[in-house]
Amino acid sequence: MDLSKVSHADWSAACRQCRISSIYLDPRWLQLINEVYPRLKIVRLVCRDDAGKISWLLPLVKIMPLGKKSPMLISLPFGNYGGFLLPAGVDEIDREALLPLAGFFEKSRAFALELREAEEPVPGFEASDTFKRFEIEFPETTEDLWKRVITGNARTSVRKAEKAGVEVVYDYADGVSVYQQIYEKNASQHGTPIHHLSWFYKLDELFSRESEIILGKIGDHFVGALLILHYRGRAILHAAVSDPDFRTIPVTDRLLWGAFDRIMAVGASKSFDFGRTRPDPGKLFFKRKWGGKEKTLYYSYLTKPGAVIPQIVPENPKLRLGIKAWQLLPMAVKRRLGPLFRVRIPT
Repeated sequence: MDLSKVSHADWSAACRQCRISSIYLDPRWLQLINEVYPRLKIVRLVCRDDAGKISWLLPLVKIMPLGKKSPMLISLPFGNYGGFLLPAGVDEIDREALLPLAGFFEKSRAFALELREAEEPVPGFEASDTFKRFEIEFPETTEDLWKRVITGNARTSVRKAEKAGVEVVYDYADGVSVYQQIYEKNASQHGTPIHHLSWFYKLDELFSRESEIILGKIGDHFVGALLILHYRGRAILHAAVSDPDFRTIPVTDRLLWGAFDRIMAVGASKSFDFGRTRPDPGKLFFKRKWGGKEKTLYYSYLTKPGAVIPQIVPENPKLRLGIKAWQLLPMAVKRRLGPLFRVRIPT
């Protein structure tokens, strides 16, 4: 086995020989990270067998988590999923083929290597099944979806939002700017460091054919937004944001139903993936009510002796204290400091 690091151009060529199961494994995702956060080191690994054929590819990004003095290697940050790319006809990696990766990790300065696999845990790695994902296979008609797939709770929420005057807006000319404004307000309310101002604009530019922003409006006010990525027959909810001033109105529910209606009408995708879900009862209830099939998202790790994986969860007392402090800062300061912290949060 031969393991090597390759350039962006060689990586793109190697990816064309493999199955790209998720939009986050598309070479443009690494390009997005590189252009918005050029200080982050990207490692593109290609493993070949003795005959020179590709055994696997693995994209990694070096992240220096808050409070740590050494980095993590993550595949892939800022996305829901990320892990190995395999050649056509290869369904799994055997342990022998992973030995070069273990050797690479041992020689690195990283205290941990994290993979986000959507199907099966990586053999020989420590695996966590904490995160879930939910996916809807669209039926023939929206009527079937309304009556037979989604639950009564979801239908009630959609009706409530309609009565409150939520209007769904598609193909808005300046959708990214509106999304950015709601995103910043939402993140500020939750005490979450925001991405660099160019992140969503660059994402929309690089994935112009695959990305879609659906907006929610009440009167003259935009109150919510969905960022959906379409890729090879699957729509992925990359992010949903809503204006905290309208928190009593189920804006996101109305937008999701509007998204389903639109996607099924134009045939943009065959299924809808709600993305990564933390083990939070409220978030799990919200996604279960849409009738999607629940699946496990495996986070697999290699770690150095004594290493502890950072727990970026609201229950963490130190994080809770930081959230309260962050909420008090002016937006101008959050825009300046947010990206510096965002690249140090391994999510």
